[in-house]
Amino acid sequence: MASPDDDRSEARSILKELVVNQYQAIILGGTALASLVALNPLPLLLWLGGELVMLPLLDSGPLRRMVHRRRLGRSRKEVESRRSRVISSLGPANQKRYADMDHLCRLIEANYRTLHGISQAYLSEQRGKLDMILDGCAHRMMALERYERLLVDRSPGRIEREIEGLEEELRDTEQAERARTALERNLELKRRLLRSVAEAEDTIKALATELDSMASLLEVLHQSSISMGDPQAVSQELDTIVRQSEDSGRVVREMEALLRSDAADWSAAPLPPLPDEPIVPPLPASRRQRYGGPRQK
Repeated sequence: MASPDDDRSEARSILKELVVNQYQAIILGGTALASLVALNPLPLLLWLGGELVMLPLLDSGPLRRMVHRRRLGRSRKEVESRRSRVISSLGPANQKRYADMDHLCRLIEANYRTLHGISQAYLSEQRGKLDMILDGCAHRMMALERYERLLVDRSPGRIEREIEGLEEELRDTEQAERARTALERNLELKRRLLRSVAEAEDTIKALATELDSMASLLEVLHQSSISMGDPQAVSQELDTIVRQSEDSGRVVREMEALLRSDAADWSAAPLPPLPDEPIVPPLPASRRQRYGGPRQK
C-alpha cells in the first residue's frame, strides 16, 4: 500500500523541465528570428499558442511517472558506480561480506515486488533505503581496513617506547634550549598520537560490531519479507537501520577529523636552527607518516 508521500512524489509536476530546456530555447530562437525577418509576429504567436495547448497535456500522470522512473534509474546507476569503486578497493574478505549483504538486499526488494497494490514510488523509496544501508556498510568496511592498517603501522606499544625514549632525552640537563623545545613538542605530539591510536582501536571494535549487527538485521528483514504481512513494519525496520548507519557514520567522521588534525600537527616541519646554535638532532622519520580516513566519493 503506497503512502501519500509516494503519491505526491509520483505526481510531481515536470512542467518546468518541459519549458526550461535547450530544445525549447532553440525553437524559441528560431521562431523569434523568423518573426523578425518576416516582420510578422504570427510565427512566434503560433509557437506560444502551441506551447500553451501542448504543455498541460504533456505534463500528465503517466509521463510524470516515466520521467520519475528514469531519474531514479540514473541516480541508482550513479550510486552503484560509486559504490563499486569503493568495493573494488576492499580486501577479498570484505568484498565477499558485502556481496552477501547486497544479495540479501536484492532478495528483500524482490519480495517487495511480489506484493499487490504497492506503488512504484513506494518500491523506489524502499530500494533507496537499501542503497543507503549498503553505502553505509561499504564505507564502514573501508574505514575498518584503513584503521587496521593504521594500527599495524603505529602500534601503541611502539609509540609508548618512543615516548619513553623522548622522556629519557629530556632528562639530560645539558640539552640546548632549542633542542629541548623541539623534543618537548615531539613528546606532546607522540602522546596525542597515542590517544588517537587508542581511540582508533575503540572505533575498529565499534565498526566491526555495527557491521555484524547490520548483517544480522538484514537477515531478519529478509525472513520477515518472505511472508510479508505488514510491509510498513519492514519499512520501519529499514528506517531503523538507516538511522543507525547515519549515527555511527557521524562517529566515524569525527574520528577521521581527529586523526587528520593530529596528522597535520605531526607533519609540521620544525623551525630551522639559528646559525649560532647547534643543529637539533633529526626526529624519527616515522613522525611524517600520515593517517587518513576512508576516501570520499
